Amino acid sequence: MGPQADVTAAAAPPGAAVLWIGILTGPIAWACDLLIRYALVHWSCGERHTAALRLISLATLLLVVGGGAAAWRALRQTPSRAPTDGGNPVSRARFMAMLGVLTSVLFAVVVVAGAVPQWVLDACD
Repeated sequence: MGPQADVTAAAAPPGAAVLWIGILTGPIAWACDLLIRYALVHWSCGERHTAALRLISLATLLLVVGGGAAAWRALRQTPSRAPTDGGNPVSRARFMAMLGVLTSVLFAVVVVAGAVPQWVLDACD
């Protein structure tokens, strides 16, 4: 048995649900943010409640950060020496946790980039 066997036998991988939450929270939250804000623009302009659009973006950003925190926690549960290219559960969990962290960072930037115009410009103009 080599060092990889020691790493994979020493730790139990995080649960699959946590790993998938870390990966999928960002894209799903961004898609919901985009759809909800698009659907509410007409109402927010008619009622002059443009703060609702900003609150939706803020809530979405908090969801993405929550998914990233779950992925980060899962990454911390895996051994740092575990490879990400193996077929065993610990290697797979480390890869999925890393992917979840990176996906969350990417979609946090996307949510902020989508919200910047509504903070700078009035949605009703």
